[in-house]
Parts: sequence; structure tokens; C-alpha cells
Amino acid sequence: DITGITIHYTATLNTVSVERIAQAQLNTIADPISGAKFPAIAYTLVVDGQGAPHLCHDLATRCWHSGAIVDGVARNASHVGICWIGNLAPTDAQLLGLKAAINYVQGQLGRTLLVEGHRDAPYPTSCPGPTWPTYRGAIIP
Repeated sequence: DITGITIHYTATLNTVSVERIAQAQLNTIADPISGAKFPAIAYTLVVDGQGAPHLCHDLATRCWHSGAIVDGVARNASHVGICWIGNLAPTDAQLLGLKAAINYVQGQLGRTLLVEGHRDAPYPTSCPGPTWPTYRGAIIP
């Protein structure tokens, strides 16, 4: 039932590790009503500061990457979350890593998916960074 890919960013230095992002999220309340904390890293794939994509979950695992609900469907259920580590704009290496991550997801599913930024859902956030959507064209395969 995956219909799209949502791009995220960490709003951190790009030197922060994937493991550190996961540790920080595990200590964060994801649902303010129930008090539930993130059960694991919130993204299926994370592109590190060097541009290497890291598969954090298989595609069958639904992650808590977006609180957006569009036409009654939660983006967590319908979209794969891909995140790049950084604050302003992805580096050239990260753009290649994002493109590789998108290619991986689409290749595994055997179809082209809509790629959106987290804030495009619409959702009240600046994610995936201040330069989105200027880099969108560079990551669409």
C-alpha cells in the first residue's frame, strides 16, 4: 500500500551519525496525547553526511516519520520516509545518496512513486529544510 516517498532532514550538523539520530528519537515523545515514544528510528532510510544511504527498516515496516493525514490516510501508512542528515542543504554526495535511496525503494516495489517533502503533505514543518524544493529535481530518478 505504499504510494509515495516523504523526504525529511534532521536539522542537525551533517556529522551526526545515524546511530545518534536513532538514540535521540528513542527518547522523544512521538504522540503527545498518549505519551508514546518512538519505537525505533523514524525513517526507513537515512542518508548520512557522506552521502551513504543506510537501510534502517525493511519496506514492510511502517515508521513514525510523519504526522500528516491526507484524505483520511496517514502518511506513515502510505509513504516511505527517507531522511538526510544535515541542516541547510544536502551536499552533492547526499543528493546522490537520496537518489540512490529513492531508486532502491522504487526498484524494490517495481514502480515509480511520488516524492514529496515532509511539509508538502501539507504538514506544519520546515522539513526537509530551507532549500526544499530547489533540490527536488536533483533526487528524482
